[in-house]
Amino acid sequence: MSEVGIFPIKRLDVPQAGNRGQLLAVVNEIESMLARLAHDGSSGSIDLRGLPISPDDRDHLRRIFAEGEVRAVIHALGRTEVYESIVRGVWWVTHHDDDGRIAAEFVEVTYMPEILKTPPDDIADGLETLRTQLPTLAEDCHRA
Repeated sequence: MSEVGIFPIKRLDVPQAGNRGQLLAVVNEIESMLARLAHDGSSGSIDLRGLPISPDDRDHLRRIFAEGEVRAVIHALGRTEVYESIVRGVWWVTHHDDDGRIAAEFVEVTYMPEILKTPPDDIADGLETLRTQLPTLAEDCHRA
């Protein structure tokens, strides 16, 4: 890893032209989506299961967009794994079925994937839960 000033620069493992044309096209599309996100806040996603790329190309894509600093696992209607790649703003989202098989896989270019955002109804439930616990908490604090 090189450094410019105090900012580390990570080299992306982008394939050279040749037999990886489809992979390069996907990387270029992600670059375009990231530019749109930076310019006007537009998010986008690519359904990796719908692309005609080989398992080797998919693995190479995973290396290009390797796991960065943020990772989450959601347990709802199967297991979903989400990580922000080393390219900030590019997220890898993998949905598994109840048997653990990959059901869907996406690259999302966004500030935060929708699956990580708390739905408004859940916020209301959380507020109700907190308000229910506040009297007990207040009593415990006065006794201490």
